[in-house]
Amino acid sequence: MADSNEMQQLTQVLITRMDRQEKQQEVANDLLLRMLTQQESMFALQQNAQRNQEGFNERQEKFNERQEKFNERQDQFNIIFLDEIRGIKRDIKELTDVVLKQHETRLKRPEDFMDSVLRTAAG
Repeated sequence: MADSNEMQQLTQVLITRMDRQEKQQEVANDLLLRMLTQQESMFALQQNAQRNQEGFNERQEKFNERQEKFNERQDQFNIIFLDEIRGIKRDIKELTDVVLKQHETRLKRPEDFMDSVLRTAAG
């Protein structure tokens, strides 16, 4: 009878251990499934972020191309504008020279007139 009782106790211990192992396996499987789901979710988020980044990069490249074209046009405008300013500067210098010479000439006429009047009066 002792053997039968020992056998029954041993069987009960084994059943208890098997139940515990089964529960541990269920918990481990559940954790692994959660980890797998999280990994899949992270992968999907990463793929989405990568697509968004690629779209942004394409828009940035197009913007950069438009900016380069604008800069080229701006450079051309600046060159033309600088030439115009230089031309205006030359014109102003010429006008200034003409005006100053005419002014000096006009000032000399009364001076010459007064000199001649004073000479005749003195002489």
